[in-house]
Amino acid sequence: MNPLSIFRPGLLSAALICVTPFAAAQEPVAADWLYLTGNGSWVARSATLRQAETPLPLPVDQLSAGTFWWSATDPDLQVSWQSTDAVSWVNEGSLVQVGDWPGSWTVVSVTDDVLILSQAGVRRSLPKTAWDRLSWIVGQNQEESLSLRVHQPDDRTNDLAYAWFDNRVSAEVRYSLDHRADNPVLLQQLVLHNDADYDLNAPGYSYAQSSQQPVTMMVRNAMADLESADVSRPKAGDSSGQATLSSDEPIRMPANSHAWIPVEEVALASVDHQYRFNWSTRQQGSMPGQWHMTVSADDALPAIAGPLQIAVWDQQVALLETHYQPEQENRTTLSLGSSDMVTLGTESLSGQQWELVLTNRNSHDVEAVLDLSHWDQNRNDQAGISLPVPANDSVRLQVRLSSTQLTVRPQ
Repeated sequence: MNPLSIFRPGLLSAALICVTPFAAAQEPVAADWLYLTGNGSWVARSATLRQAETPLPLPVDQLSAGTFWWSATDPDLQVSWQSTDAVSWVNEGSLVQVGDWPGSWTVVSVTDDVLILSQAGVRRSLPKTAWDRLSWIVGQNQEESLSLRVHQPDDRTNDLAYAWFDNRVSAEVRYSLDHRADNPVLLQQLVLHNDADYDLNAPGYSYAQSSQQPVTMMVRNAMADLESADVSRPKAGDSSGQATLSSDEPIRMPANSHAWIPVEEVALASVDHQYRFNWSTRQQGSMPGQWHMTVSADDALPAIAGPLQIAVWDQQVALLETHYQPEQENRTTLSLGSSDMVTLGTESLSGQQWELVLTNRNSHDVEAVLDLSHWDQNRNDQAGISLPVPANDSVRLQVRLSSTQLTVRPQ
C-alpha cells in the first residue's frame, strides 16, 4: 500500500513544507538578471562550459519546457534534467510534527497502519486515521537537487545563457492615495515577494506586467521571514510595447521575504468626486450613484496599472480599495463602485414629464453626471447634464419629452 494514497491532494499540499537540499544549505542563488512579473520571475544565469559534460544545479523541484530557456554561443549542445520526486513518504529517522503535539518527533517505525514516533525518550503511536495531522520536510532524505546536464561533443569553451521561471518569486505594482490631505500625492510602489526557499542576489532587475507567463511550479507553503530585502528604487521605462520598472543596482531578496519599494510620488493638482447615473424615462424609485474620483496632475501619471488603496483611517473606515488604470497622460478616473451617499430619485409628473431629485449626503460638494435616455418603437433620444451638488443638500431637475427631443434642466 502507498501511504500517500490516504491523502486528498488539497490536504497534502497544505501539510507539507517543501525544502530541497539546495535550499537547506542556505546558499544564495546568484542571478545575472531578475525579470519580475506578477505571476513569477525569470531567473537568468550564465556559465562558461569547458568540459564535455557539465552539471548545473538549480534551486527548484521541477521544470517543464515552458519554464526553461537556454542559448549558447555554439548551440551544438544537449541540455537535459532529471526532476526529483518532490513528494516522498516519511521513513525511519525522518523528523515530523503532529497537530498540537509540542516540538518535532523522530519516526522510529513505519508500517501501513501506524507510525511510531519518539521525542526525548518518549514514544507515541500515530494511527493511519490521524495521518492528516502530519507535516514534515519533503526532501530531507534526498541526496541531490534538480540539476541541468549539459553535453557537448568534446571539451571546449562555450558560453551558455539559461533561465528558469519560478512563480514563488514575483512582484506587483501597488498605489496609495490620501485624497483628503492638503497636498494629495499618488504613491507608486513595487512590492517584491520571494516565497522561495533560497536567497536571491542579482546585479539588477526589471518588472513588466504580463498575463501570459507560465504558472506550473509547485506552490510552497512556508512562513514569511520578516528580514528586509536590499533593493534599490527602480526607474520607469518601456520595452517591447510594455511599460517597465528597472534598476541596474544590485538586488538581494532573502528567502521567504517581502519588500515594499517606493517608486514614484506624483503631486496631484486636483481630486474631484463624481457620481454618475444612467437614467431612462422608464426609471422608478431611487438609485445610488456610481462613485468616481478624477485625479489630475501637472506631471505625467504612472504608466503601469495596479491596485490602489485610498487612505481614510477616520476611526470608521480604514481603506477604500480600487484599481488604478492609466488613461490620459495627466488625468485618470478611479472607480469606487455604487454609493448611497448620492442618490437620484424619480417622480413621474405625466407621460412626458419627470422630476429628478439629486441628494448629496456627503459633507463635501460633489459633481453629478447624468446620462438620460428614452426609447420606444419609434424613437431613441438621449440627453446629458453635469452639475454640482452642494454638501448635505439636494438639487431638483425637470425632464421633458417633446415631439422632437429629450431635455433636462435644473429647477
